Amino acid sequence: MQKKVVPMFHVPEVRRTVDWYRDLGFTVTVTYDDAAGGLSFAMMSFGTGEVMFSSGGRLSASHRREVDLYVYTEDVDGLYDRIKDRVEIVEGPHNMFYGMREVIVRDLNGFWITFGQQVETDVLTPWPPVDSELLRPYAGKYQSDAGLAVLITIHEGRLLAFPDDAPGVFLRPTGENAFTPMMSEVARVVFESGTGPMTALIFEQAGKTMRFARVAGLTRSRADDVT
Repeated sequence: MQKKVVPMFHVPEVRRTVDWYRDLGFTVTVTYDDAAGGLSFAMMSFGTGEVMFSSGGRLSASHRREVDLYVYTEDVDGLYDRIKDRVEIVEGPHNMFYGMREVIVRDLNGFWITFGQQVETDVLTPWPPVDSELLRPYAGKYQSDAGLAVLITIHEGRLLAFPDDAPGVFLRPTGENAFTPMMSEVARVVFESGTGPMTALIFEQAGKTMRFARVAGLTRSRADDVT
């Protein structure tokens, strides 16, 4: 009978890793010595969730490592206030389109930890849905001259934007063909209208502007630079 899955991270120093996670509120449940004053293995818990740390891992200078840890919790904003001066913050509190408020930190080994708290729909999308047919002209795939891409879809009467492989963000209407992406950094999206579907969209953020033209049959690629 299936019971549960527990991730295991291989890290350079298990004892330092245990101390770091314990400082965030994790609890040590099992440890094994390495016969040299350190630890070779540890299991830690956070609520009902568990994670294992084993020796033999390597540090990485990559922006993001091969695996993340997602932690369901409560009061993400309070957690952020408690830890923001003690850990590396990848992204402060922000709402995601799939109904979670999150904060992302990086641990001492370079792994991302996302703390997530469920949020109500009216907090995530505080504007009324509309008939999906009214949004149909906006939906489609768009690409910039630099090869960056964004996919615009419709979800329950609202527009969702997916910049390449990045997480999706809702687009809140602010004017004729103008929208505000619901993201942590202020930005603006303006669509160019045609006789039928929209022909392009303009993405504006931090004084920079990028134009994406509508295309057909676009294969999604990496577009981290869009946001």
